[in-house]
Amino acid sequence: MWRGVLLALLSSLGAAGASAAEQPVALSPLDAYAEAAATTILAEQNCPRTHLKAGRLTTLRLAAKVVPAQEAALEAKLRSRATELRQRLAADGQATWCDAAYDAFGPAGTVARDVLTR
Repeated sequence: MWRGVLLALLSSLGAAGASAAEQPVALSPLDAYAEAAATTILAEQNCPRTHLKAGRLTTLRLAAKVVPAQEAALEAKLRSRATELRQRLAADGQATWCDAAYDAFGPAGTVARDVLTR
């Protein structure tokens, strides 16, 4: 789930990602930011002792280059993504989902580091 986010965030930051043969359909920077924001906000709300570092999330937003004209689209993407993530949270269970979110966005994050803390 978060591999595509990683690739989109890396590309938006100008870093090298996986080879073209390894890449799944890449998310746009706006989609990647919506994924990261929805995941980390829900993690803070649903995972015990997990806190969102707003400054780090802002850094991801800046990297995604969200402009005012994209605000309505971003809001729709955030709502849609949050709905999907709540369903995944219910299906996977809190402990599993929270661990995955922390692995993706915690201090050693596989998607983005230090967005979540415990």
